[in-house]
Amino acid sequence: MKKIAIVLFAAFFMLSFGSTVSVQTLFAQDTVKIGVPNSLTGRHAPFGQHMKRAFDLAAEEINAAGGINGKKLVLVHEDDQSKPEISITVTQKLIQDPSILMLTGQYSSSDTYPAAALAEKAKMPFMISTAAADNITQSGWKYIFRMAQPATDFDTGIQEWLLKDIKPKSVVMIYENSLFGTSTAKAMKKWADDNKIAVPIFEAYDATSVDFKPLLLKLKAVNPDVVYAVSYLMDATLIARQMKEIDFNVKAFCGSAAGYSIPEFLTGTGDAAEYVYASTMWEKTVPYPGAKEFEEKYQKKYNMKPPYHAAQAYASAYVCADILKRAKSLTREAVTESMAQTDLMTIYGRVKFGSYGDFTHQCKLPTLVLQVQKKNFEVVYPTSAATAKWVYPVPKWNDRK
Repeated sequence: MKKIAIVLFAAFFMLSFGSTVSVQTLFAQDTVKIGVPNSLTGRHAPFGQHMKRAFDLAAEEINAAGGINGKKLVLVHEDDQSKPEISITVTQKLIQDPSILMLTGQYSSSDTYPAAALAEKAKMPFMISTAAADNITQSGWKYIFRMAQPATDFDTGIQEWLLKDIKPKSVVMIYENSLFGTSTAKAMKKWADDNKIAVPIFEAYDATSVDFKPLLLKLKAVNPDVVYAVSYLMDATLIARQMKEIDFNVKAFCGSAAGYSIPEFLTGTGDAAEYVYASTMWEKTVPYPGAKEFEEKYQKKYNMKPPYHAAQAYASAYVCADILKRAKSLTREAVTESMAQTDLMTIYGRVKFGSYGDFTHQCKLPTLVLQVQKKNFEVVYPTSAATAKWVYPVPKWNDRK
């Protein structure tokens, strides 16, 4: 009866004074809101949808456990349509809502960087869960933090495995020409140069291309030990399929996470995916509490296995909840201060923001190596998390059954 009376009073107030304040606003004190800009449509939607599912799963669990000190956690999702200009628009919309205390999420680096710059200018705390371009946490920003590994660190697992077990003499490198692709490929090229591994071809491509055969024939002509590629989903699928079509045999094909590491790559590529290697930031075998259980819950709820992007989002939601619970007050400035003091073990590993090299407000976490075997992703490196032994060199196309 008391709440009904308040609602009636609010309605009377709005009718009497022409107020634009909604009844919902009156109960804002019962909720804590986080803005989640993300790619729910457009070419990055497969990644963004995995993230949204995991964010929503985590929010359900957090609220069932008492929310944010008794207040309900509300995630306000906004679709950037996989376009930087739309990312700016939706981020501005979230910033202008005074009830939203912080931002998290965001997949593509090209969409994230301008959004982060906008958040920094507006003094909006932004805990990025996935976008990896180095410059996002190399800009010295006060309000921008990142949980995920930066692009420079994406392939540390592949690098260690190649040096320790494979010892290739030559690696050709191709990458999609976005902020993420360029950052990641440059880091891999520097690693190869530092370790005196020949890189006869280092070439960018347009990620919207549909015919990669001319580029792949160019790679084939130099007969490398390893092909390394940075791709999103559509281009990753086409590259793998077209390698088979031109009978391009290589001892190892290594994809840098992203399009090579999600379930949709397996379904879209078919048998051409077999034996492909990929970096990944997470698998259920990692030695972090709750990792295996998260995969089971995600698969049960959504009838699909979660890629590392989902694990990042799930962990991010819990990190944000921890930040909000510890904040001295529910203000953006207090949330920023609380974020800087974060030290939390998650299914994704220990989240603690610090500085190293040129990075600030950045977590430092290891990466894993997958290989597709019998139509499934298997962890092959490091051995502490492995589910199968790596196959190298991979069988030639004509020798496969």
